[in-house]
Amino acid sequence: MKKPITLFCLIALLFPLCACGATLEPPAPVSEEKATEQAAPIKKPSSDDEEEKIEYPKDCFSVGYSIADISMTPLPIYEGTAESIHDPIQLTCTAVCDGENVALLMSADLKGINVKLANSSRELLEKEFEIPYENIIINTTHTHNAHTAGGNSADETRWTKLWYEQLKFVAEDALRDLAPAEAYAGVSHTSGLTFVRRYRLKDGTYKTNAGATSGVVAHESVADNELRTLRFVREGKRDVLMVNYQTHYGGATGMYKNQLSADFITPFRDTAEKELGCYFVYHSGASGNLNFNSPIPGEKKYPDFIKAIDGFMIATRDALSKEKKINTGKIVAAEDKYVATVLHDSEQRVKQAKEVQAAGSESPHGQALIQKYGFESKREVNAIVTRDRLSETNDIYLSCITFGDIAFTAFPYEMFDKNGKDCREASPYKMTFICSLTNGGHGYIPTTEAFPHGGYEVYVTRYVQGTGEALVNTMLTLLNDCKNKA
Repeated sequence: MKKPITLFCLIALLFPLCACGATLEPPAPVSEEKATEQAAPIKKPSSDDEEEKIEYPKDCFSVGYSIADISMTPLPIYEGTAESIHDPIQLTCTAVCDGENVALLMSADLKGINVKLANSSRELLEKEFEIPYENIIINTTHTHNAHTAGGNSADETRWTKLWYEQLKFVAEDALRDLAPAEAYAGVSHTSGLTFVRRYRLKDGTYKTNAGATSGVVAHESVADNELRTLRFVREGKRDVLMVNYQTHYGGATGMYKNQLSADFITPFRDTAEKELGCYFVYHSGASGNLNFNSPIPGEKKYPDFIKAIDGFMIATRDALSKEKKINTGKIVAAEDKYVATVLHDSEQRVKQAKEVQAAGSESPHGQALIQKYGFESKREVNAIVTRDRLSETNDIYLSCITFGDIAFTAFPYEMFDKNGKDCREASPYKMTFICSLTNGGHGYIPTTEAFPHGGYEVYVTRYVQGTGEALVNTMLTLLNDCKNKA
């Protein structure tokens, strides 16, 4: 893989637009009216004149790690536009090698990544490093103070160029960092860190995020509170600690208006690395029906996600105190599709939704129509119109990467925690990471139990009832196939 010329690195020092380790041309200069903020990668790449072939350690299991900054502004975020950087959004890569086969486990501080960009990113890495496509996963941490990668605006197009540069940088750097390693797995159960955000009210109806609504009786279900750790102890190098948890800690709570941020990931990473002396990687689990708030008196333990870091560290320490050595072995990966049936609405409902859009959903007339027709919000209106444009079915691709008694699952949507828990408990592997919003995004896919209750996630889903359970069954088939081939 070619390295950039010295002049390029000098330019990078003067204009922090991309890393010296990048291999594509730097983004075009930006006008003074729209200046870009962007930091360089945290880890330094190899020297400019070094073109050594990457040698994988033989006759052992090995692990490598790298991290790079993927921050750039301006960028669209959940509510508004990020014009400055509160804390950098990062891309991490954990490379694992069984002595012959290699896999890349990536995690990016993004709200999500669309299927097209996820696919092209995995294809790029496959071509660049000769790593099989199915041996690569790209998880997103679902920060609401970053964008869903893959948009078509001018700002997002410029960011995508940076993304490809840093994607190759972290992959190469992690592969060059491979060192013999042993794995240790731990599990703990948290308290007060996450709640099911769908509530039953006194009148028997259900609502999402009903914190400001009177009459809350109970959560729709009990949140899955299991936190998982996987620690790689490496010869002569720092440990790599991977944490997997299911929650929905988003900056949409209003902490960082118009600023780019990784939300709770940055303080969690900083605290863990300082205290434990390790590299830290977070893989986001199920998040579709969860939040860290609760309107029920006495339940909300932490007022915001910064103060919740103490709780995360308590759970992490507990998992580490219970960890046991876990077998590593041959890397086996698999990918397959599930043909999902698209949820289509009645002609009358589609007509009503289009009427609201024509009036402008934010206008007084549009808001009046939303009330008249009983729509949950403008988001339900938009979802109905979107579903009307889709075909009868849509392919959803699932993948998994396994080695020894360890499995990483890639679910490309916001899954409900019950589906994640069901998959984890039925998995043939001792340690299974449930990674949602991975290798793309298909929005919310609720559980069968949630559909009759309605609520935001049900109103905006693209797929029919039962899709979530069918996808779990598809994943379990993949996991069992991998286990049989190992």
